[in-house]
Amino acid sequence: MTELLRVQGLSAGYGDAVVLDGIDLVLEAGESLALLGRNGVGKSTLLMTLMGLTRQRRGSLSWRGRDLARLAAHQRAAAGLGWVPQERCMFPSLTVEEHLTAVARPGHWHVARVYEVFPRLQERRANLGNQLSGGEQQMLAIGRALMVNPALLLLDEPMEGLAPIIVQELQHVIRRLIEEGGMAVIVVEQHARLALGMTRRAMVLDRGRVVFESTSAELLADKASLDRLLTVA
Repeated sequence: MTELLRVQGLSAGYGDAVVLDGIDLVLEAGESLALLGRNGVGKSTLLMTLMGLTRQRRGSLSWRGRDLARLAAHQRAAAGLGWVPQERCMFPSLTVEEHLTAVARPGHWHVARVYEVFPRLQERRANLGNQLSGGEQQMLAIGRALMVNPALLLLDEPMEGLAPIIVQELQHVIRRLIEEGGMAVIVVEQHARLALGMTRRAMVLDRGRVVFESTSAELLADKASLDRLLTVA
């Protein structure tokens, strides 16, 4: 397989605060990773660092052999990183369809294909971003990231605060994206079993460091490790 992302000795944070310390990660094309850990251990910070939104203090980020640290956030998106932030970041003045077309890049994903995956968005295509439910906003946030035609999709807490029926629908969509193999996916998720059930690899952070790595199936089957690492009931 082709290496997409290589993170070596990464330390990063906000201002003078160091949140990540000595992170190593290699991700190949089409791979899927569940990034897990208790609240505040640096999971979202790692995604934001990949997108160029934190202060990188030490270490290196390599994207397809290119120094990622030299690229601004919009250049990283153009290079093939798609990000679904935890806050969703809807624009109240844009319609659903304008959210999608504003960021569109040539490739496999286009408006009609996003509507195929999320039929509800097609029904609401003329609605403004702030007129959508929380679940519809999350669908739009994922669809907008897909319109960049990313080689790597970063999902930050995609199930947070959603009704169970919407969680089930999004879980099905994310699993489909992973199984199609067209892009790599990193999922940050508090619902560890959901994330492990969708991905092939697992990494657990604690206090900004990697403390555990395995296949997702192995960790999912190891209740003792889940309890120890994630305080899963």
